Amino acid sequence: MITLLDGFVDEPSCLGVPPYISPYVRYIAGAIIDAGEKYEYITIEEWRRGRRIKGDVLLISAGAIVPGRYLRGMPISFKEFIEICKGFRGIKILTGSAARYGFGGGGGNEPVDGSKYVDYAPKKDGDAFIYDFLHGEINDRRRNMEEWRRWSIYGAEVVKRHPDFPQPLIAEIETYRGCIRWFTGGCSFCMEPAFGKPVFRDEKDIVAEVRELMRYGVTNFRLGGQSCFFSYKASGIGKKERPRPNENAIYRILKGIHDLKPAVFHIDNANPAVIAEWPDISRRIAERIAEYCTPGNIAAFGMESADEKVIERNNLNTSPEEVMEAIKIINEAGRERGENGMPKFLPGLNILYGLAGESKETYSKNYRFLKKIVEQGYLLRRINVRQVVSIKGGKTKILRHLFIKFKRTINEEINLPLLKKMLPYGTVLKNVYMEIHKGTQTFGRQIGTYPILVGIPYKTEINRFVDVKIFSHSYKSVTGLECPLNLNRASMKALQSIPGIGEKRAVSIIRGRPYNTFEEIKADIGDENVIKELKNWVTLSDGVESES
Repeated sequence: MITLLDGFVDEPSCLGVPPYISPYVRYIAGAIIDAGEKYEYITIEEWRRGRRIKGDVLLISAGAIVPGRYLRGMPISFKEFIEICKGFRGIKILTGSAARYGFGGGGGNEPVDGSKYVDYAPKKDGDAFIYDFLHGEINDRRRNMEEWRRWSIYGAEVVKRHPDFPQPLIAEIETYRGCIRWFTGGCSFCMEPAFGKPVFRDEKDIVAEVRELMRYGVTNFRLGGQSCFFSYKASGIGKKERPRPNENAIYRILKGIHDLKPAVFHIDNANPAVIAEWPDISRRIAERIAEYCTPGNIAAFGMESADEKVIERNNLNTSPEEVMEAIKIINEAGRERGENGMPKFLPGLNILYGLAGESKETYSKNYRFLKKIVEQGYLLRRINVRQVVSIKGGKTKILRHLFIKFKRTINEEINLPLLKKMLPYGTVLKNVYMEIHKGTQTFGRQIGTYPILVGIPYKTEINRFVDVKIFSHSYKSVTGLECPLNLNRASMKALQSIPGIGEKRAVSIIRGRPYNTFEEIKADIGDENVIKELKNWVTLSDGVESES
């Protein structure tokens, strides 16, 4: 029997860290099934909790090339990888970007080669390798289109074995592989150009995969497996770095998946240069995305730097002026608030440090660009500032004191004002999935692409959906109360967290409970303004909205 160990992936165009499940492990499962064999699926988190690895063959799928900060579900570390390999007596196979480039050691660190600890480390497609291996052949190759179609369907069943199934699991879906700028070498740090000319899946195959996953019980999806969603089946690929978007093909994907009625439907990456080059078409596509996808959606822009010298030295894909134009287009199409409390569709920005050509001026230029976004009145869903993980060489040592100062300044002057503007005091975020307790607090997120961290300042039940009404903001997170909050049943900690209440009034409320009217509460508290504010946050019975 084969054990498929999901070590989680975090790549430029693919995410498979919980609550996401990557397409790679689904394809591998499909290839094993297609070869007529059985498998056992286990995640690295389950192994950490003591689950044993069985079988004669161990296939590890891993690759955190752009590691981030995770609420839970950390990708496999190199140390864990070695421990697992040394403890397994059968045949060991490593696949994914960890096989191609090594194990990422975090921002600024070189990947570490793990191939000597396994019997095979195919650098191309792990699903194609295991399929041939089970037929007695050793080949390091890419899957063909028919295999891609077949294995994406056969492997859908693996979702039932994921610890996050059915909620809050979200399935990452590939639309194509490769980069539209492959013929120029692409960005200096990125792995996508290595795949060569983009290979596009057919719209019908993408929709069919979503339909099959829904048949098994998955309800949340992200079209994340692409370097630029707006470039799907674009015209002029291989001739232009900014091909003309294929509006009709994109419409067929969006409409096809929308009609299946998923609970969450988001996209990921977009090239701002393509959007700026084709503003009218891109605006219509953005409007379609806002219409057919669910709110909270993000187009992640890989701007990387606003410094022209860095852009040139690293063959980056866009200028600051083009990024600003793309931000404007997405804002115009998607900043309207949706039914879950989030804007329908906003841009996100990636800022990268450690690139060739950087100087002190790079920090100033990046700051001025971000400050201009705020001044122009545009919204950004998130700004991701990180250090490059070099897979091609050419990394520059960062100016650490400037990097730390830059992150602090961006948090204080950019992130916090943008977040307060996007989610003002009193906003209700619906369907927040509560995931973990930390100390006396509870944290959760809406399901989707780059969901904002939501804190509740008291312990409440996890592994469930709640609505949360926001009363404070941090740089990248918000804090609020369950909505509606039943005053007659709320804990002491919850009551004193209500704006305007505090510990003494919370004690008075607990002593006077239960209350049938707010007038009764007023008699105990004696402050008309506090009662007025209290009405915005609590109910006096379950399932009944409070007076306003």
